[in-house]
Amino acid sequence: MGGTWRMLALTVVAAGWLAVSGARGDLITHSGTAVTMDFVSIGSAGNLADDTGYGSVGYDYRIGTYEVSAAQWASVLAAAPGVGNAGNWSGSQATAGTSWYEAARFCNWLTTGNTALGVYNTTSWTVNRSYRNAEGMAYFIPTEDEWYKAAYYNPSDSTYNDYPTGSNSVPDGIDFAGDTAFDAVFWDGYTQSQPRAVTDAGDLSPFLTMGQGGNVWEWNETVIGGNRGLSGGSLANPGFTLRADFHAYDDPALEYSALGFRVASFGVVPEPGSLGLLLLGLAGMVARRRRVVR
Repeated sequence: MGGTWRMLALTVVAAGWLAVSGARGDLITHSGTAVTMDFVSIGSAGNLADDTGYGSVGYDYRIGTYEVSAAQWASVLAAAPGVGNAGNWSGSQATAGTSWYEAARFCNWLTTGNTALGVYNTTSWTVNRSYRNAEGMAYFIPTEDEWYKAAYYNPSDSTYNDYPTGSNSVPDGIDFAGDTAFDAVFWDGYTQSQPRAVTDAGDLSPFLTMGQGGNVWEWNETVIGGNRGLSGGSLANPGFTLRADFHAYDDPALEYSALGFRVASFGVVPEPGSLGLLLLGLAGMVARRRRVVR
């Protein structure tokens, strides 16, 4: 059900937009600090869950095209040290060593410029999904269903894939040092020592997200006892952890070198101006619960 998708490399710098199959780059600015994050729209509201019981979402939303990068984390950390520690890795690599609490503070900062104000109450750690900032926007950690739908659901035929690479076949992982011919970043005979760049983390899902299988584990909002959900496997884990029927959880305070997150969003992004539309047009012409395995 569904074939393998490869990235379409069309990038346009115009009003903070990324012209890749409707993906949008939000330019988020607070007190002089700017962070750009790319999102894809997840439609097909009201879709049915698959046979695992996951994936049904009754509303439209957006989710990060990529995992949060180390550079994005560093920018927010410099502006708001209260978000947490410095994480691991650098530049375009996926940030990691990030607890669920730190990811929630990061999302609050994206929403309001204040790590303690937003969707997450940082005293009680309750979640208020109705929260919006003055511009009508909110950023947050995706629920397990939101994450799952973006990874496995194929809107072209309303079916689910087994893997978040747009395929039911076991993807090719990292087989040897320097391997660049892979479908997803996971242990397939060789464990690389660091996560890859978020823009070079394997094949795309049908919704055109990257890296939902492998690279780093990603937090979700699911509460299981005192734990929070984790999705997608990592560079150090075998391929079965990427499957749709594999679900994991761990302590929300955990900081682990292959544990990161991606951001989701509600809100209406303004349409680009005429210059943006012109550049976009030109670009088109060119082109089972268990603890996490560690």
